[in-house]
Formats: sequence, C-alpha cells, structure tokens
Amino acid sequence: MNIDELKNIILPYIEEPIVNFEIKRQIFIEINGRKIYNQIIRDRVDKRFGIYVWVDKTKSEVVYIGMAGKIKTNGSIGSHSVQQRLLASRDIDKVSEKDIQTIDSLEFFIMYSKKDEPPAYLEALLLYKYYKKNKKLPKLNNSF
Repeated sequence: MNIDELKNIILPYIEEPIVNFEIKRQIFIEINGRKIYNQIIRDRVDKRFGIYVWVDKTKSEVVYIGMAGKIKTNGSIGSHSVQQRLLASRDIDKVSEKDIQTIDSLEFFIMYSKKDEPPAYLEALLLYKYYKKNKKLPKLNNSF
C-alpha cells in the first residue's frame, strides 16, 4: 500500500492541504543536524492534532504511521501535537529497537484531523487497511 492509497482512505477525515516535506539522513551527520531537523519541523508542522506517515523516499515504501492527539474524558482532544511528537528523539525506536536513520531519505506526510475526528481512529484505520492489504505492518510500527 502506498501513500496515495492511504491519502485516499483518510481524505474525508482530514483538513487539507496535506503537509509534505523530505528530510535526508545526512542532516544528522552535520554538527547542528538535530537543531536543523527541529527547525524544519517547527517551520513546517503546526501544533495541531492528526496523523503522520513516513515514507522511505528511495523505495516509495510507507515505513511508519503515527498519530498525535488523544480524546480526554471530557471529550476534548489533548496530549501532544504532531509537532511535539516529531520533535521527540527518533534515533532508535526504544520499543522496537529499529534504527530509523538507516533510511536515506524520509518523506513526511502530515494530515491534520478535522474537528471531532479522533487521531487514534484515523491511525487505526490506516494501520488496519495497510495490514489487510500487505499482511504486515509498516516496518517501523511495532504493533497494532
């Protein structure tokens, strides 16, 4: 399943436009690479809730589907924004112990959820559809 198929599934539940940008692994080799990465995220990603998909650009392969924003007891959506999630350290996924920096170029797709559309539902929907088609999860998602 590719990114275009995922976007078509999620389109009714998100606000447009979809934010899309690329970050190359070599950025982390630079002296201030982490700062440069963080600045790119701050410049391009809003403090809103939704989902994000990482694509290995060299292979056009979806490697991760994630979300930011959980529904609280009172019905509001809170917790971390997409920006905050992406600013968290990502050298090695502590749960799966998979090194995301082995990917030469990550393409980011940020999709902000419409009002009253829970990001957890959107993430689950995409993971479910991905799993049904591929009989596996994206390689950096360790469970569903």
